[in-house]
Amino acid sequence: MKIKRIYPLLLTTVIIAACSRNTAPLVSTLHTEALHHKWEILEMSGQYPEKKMFLDLRDVARSGFISGSDTLVLTPRFGHHQRMELDMSRSLNMIHSNDAVYRQLLKNVYRFSVDPGQISLFDRQGRRLLRAGIADDDEMDDPARKWNIIKLINAPSDSLMKRQAFIDLTSLETSRAFVGCNQIRFVTKTRGAPAMTFSNINSANGDCKTAGDLEYILAKALPLAAKYQVIGNRLKLFDKEDVLLLEGVADAGKKEPPAGSWNPLRREWMLKKLEGADGALVIESRASINLTDLARTGGMAGCNKAVFATSTGAGTEIGFSSIAATKKFCAEFMKVENAYLKVLPQIRSYMINGHFIKFKDAAGRILAEGVAADWD
Repeated sequence: MKIKRIYPLLLTTVIIAACSRNTAPLVSTLHTEALHHKWEILEMSGQYPEKKMFLDLRDVARSGFISGSDTLVLTPRFGHHQRMELDMSRSLNMIHSNDAVYRQLLKNVYRFSVDPGQISLFDRQGRRLLRAGIADDDEMDDPARKWNIIKLINAPSDSLMKRQAFIDLTSLETSRAFVGCNQIRFVTKTRGAPAMTFSNINSANGDCKTAGDLEYILAKALPLAAKYQVIGNRLKLFDKEDVLLLEGVADAGKKEPPAGSWNPLRREWMLKKLEGADGALVIESRASINLTDLARTGGMAGCNKAVFATSTGAGTEIGFSSIAATKKFCAEFMKVENAYLKVLPQIRSYMINGHFIKFKDAAGRILAEGVAADWD
């Protein structure tokens, strides 16, 4: 693999960062680390919920209040003295009659407290609005997951997203990473948080014309790692001076199915119909929804590549969130892309018939149709 010799630049960056102490802290000044879990609601305004509901705070920047297959998207804001506000202005996807009740309750949140295994939210007068315990499917800050790399020292973040870079620590003894060319394999060791080291780092020898520099940076950065931090669905790797080397995010709650099982949903679906766009143009744009790996889903929005988180529930429930796309402009397919980005967050279920799929909204209205890419 032919790669530019840029390791001295990497070391320079590390040294400068260490001297300036412009580093990410292992503990925040607001001490919110214990909040970022998936919480099952045990009590709301003194009453026990009739069905399972959750407050999912694993995504540090974007959280959710979950009831069945519906999610009220929240942005938590924190202050000193355990202050907490939940901004609900971003998105609202709930459809049941209790929507207004939930919104008002969450709007009144003013303060939080965390005890071992439990969280309570209070209003300004100190009345408890909500009490919850850690959900059974919460990962409990376990680093043994697949993480999408969003930051890498001395590397542009947009390149990482375009190449769908990841570091997979699911198996610590046979860990792997990818930044666009070869798979890098290594052994990960932990001695309890925050200690973490990487050794036996090697990769294939493919010629990386576009991602070689990124691969070289990652291969040289990993041996420098000495500490890790997991908060909810976010991983950070630091060197011994607490300089941030790598940051990754995991799609909360996504677990791989047992080996040998097959899920007909887990395919790349080429769209042939999309509400709000001409069918022939949709096919020509090669718009797609790729669900091959439910932990790393994305597709072609029509003009740009898209990435998003995918959640599945009972039966044929499905939802898409945290949608992002690259910024290239191509006039002929922008109508398809606009329709794609509008339709995707409205999808609530799917129906598969052989090699064909239909995506529906909460009312059962068909929003998109596709055909499996692996079907001749």
